[in-house]
Amino acid sequence: MENASKALLIAGAILICILLIGVGMMVFNGAQNSIGGALSKMDENEKLMFNQPFTNYEGERVSGSNVRALIRQAISNNSANQDVDGKLVSISIDGTAITATPEALNTNEMSAASAKVNTGATYKVVLEYNEYGLVNNIVATKNGAKK
Repeated sequence: MENASKALLIAGAILICILLIGVGMMVFNGAQNSIGGALSKMDENEKLMFNQPFTNYEGERVSGSNVRALIRQAISNNSANQDVDGKLVSISIDGTAITATPEALNTNEMSAASAKVNTGATYKVVLEYNEYGLVNNIVATKNGAKK
């Protein structure tokens, strides 16, 4: 009888351990899904607030000084969101692409590209969006430039 009660206690302890491990895995998976889906769950207002500083500059005939301001906005945004890959904005000026990643924001290259923008010219500015609906690339092409 004594051995049977010890066996039941051991079996109960094992079941409780399995249950605790299962609950721990559920909590961990739930946390991972919450973190991973944070960008995809942004509401429309948050997306509009993120995109608005960039959409002000989108158009067919944007002045060179506004393109410079747009590049400064991208640099500022990337510095503020350097740990969030989905919120980094890359640029492409007259075919020269500068990509921003969490490992390399490339702010010096973006500043150099900004200095090369002709303030007396006009540019066509097109914004590209990622799968979350956030601006992730700015393409500026000088009007009258050969493609």
